[in-house]
Amino acid sequence: MIIECRDLIKTYQADGRRMNAVDEASFVVQQGEFIFIHGHSGSGKTTLLSLIGGLTSPDTGQVLIDGRDNWQQSDNALSDLRNRTIGFIFQFASLIPALTVLENVLLPMSFGGVAAGARERATQLLVEVGLKEKMHSYPGQLSGGQQRRVAIARAFINKPAIILADEPTGDLDEETEQEIFELFKTFNREQRTTFLIVTHNQHLATTIPGSRVFTMRQGLLKEIQAG
Repeated sequence: MIIECRDLIKTYQADGRRMNAVDEASFVVQQGEFIFIHGHSGSGKTTLLSLIGGLTSPDTGQVLIDGRDNWQQSDNALSDLRNRTIGFIFQFASLIPALTVLENVLLPMSFGGVAAGARERATQLLVEVGLKEKMHSYPGQLSGGQQRRVAIARAFINKPAIILADEPTGDLDEETEQEIFELFKTFNREQRTTFLIVTHNQHLATTIPGSRVFTMRQGLLKEIQAG
């Protein structure tokens, strides 16, 4: 599963001026790589993930996943890509308040038909993120950090080839953050899952041998550490 970004540009209006949130970003990600993207707030990191994940269309340029241009596909094909191939961990947990923790984790499966063993897989994921005792609770009964861990479990439910994570451990304590990254490394080792991770924590990249690190500044993407 190869990701290729070609000359991506995304422009927004701000204070009467046009600004490039992403400015001619080009890079290739091979299957199984860990990619970290650093940068100040407003530098374009989240917009770049949205472009790669097919949530936002570029003004110009291309995103190709296994050689297929995201924006040359039908709406149904693009929706299927987002549901089955890509797992999203957003900056906010975005859980459904009326669903239990277990139901929230299972939610992505409901769009493509719940597979055999889905409940067992969801339960195991909740065990791995330390929420075994909370699976029948509701999001409003959880702390912010617990909600984040539910969102992480949900991202893995369909065994995606790619994880796009925006500050995935931003509100977790250091010990839990380490546990989550151990989980990431397990999925990477066992399933060759590819990770693109936006984070302010520059130390995290040092915990993943061979990871690549990029910085973004005013929409410009630059690789500063090759794997």
